[in-house]
Amino acid sequence: MSDIGKVIELISRGTENFISVYYRALDGHRENIPLLFEPNAPIVYNGNPLMGGEAYAELYSRMPPTVHDVTGYDCHPLAVAGANGQLSIALTTSGKVRIGSDRGKGLCGFSETFILRPQPDGKFRVGSCGYRLVYRAEDDLEP
Repeated sequence: MSDIGKVIELISRGTENFISVYYRALDGHRENIPLLFEPNAPIVYNGNPLMGGEAYAELYSRMPPTVHDVTGYDCHPLAVAGANGQLSIALTTSGKVRIGSDRGKGLCGFSETFILRPQPDGKFRVGSCGYRLVYRAEDDLEP
């Protein structure tokens, strides 16, 4: 396997772990949301700008329960100037999210895009993200 192939494989495995931890935080452990973000990460939630994980956690604390089902993702390494040779990751996820606890109601599509940046502790944190709900009336009808 080439060096770039090894990098992509490593990034893909790390991204799968991030997706699991991130959506688990959104759906049930919202107190952990700020730990996943850089302190001043720009965030756009459904067209509304926020700054940092604390603001994102505050937004989610006012929302009804959610259950995300990620059905697809794509990730790519990014070489960023000034990152001391470390690669950032561009990540896009998509799927369905149930908002609230009423069965058969509140089901929407979603798409989320992240830039994950390496940190001095060796972990990646969200450097920026954008979340968009994709609502269609037929999503309220479960098969």
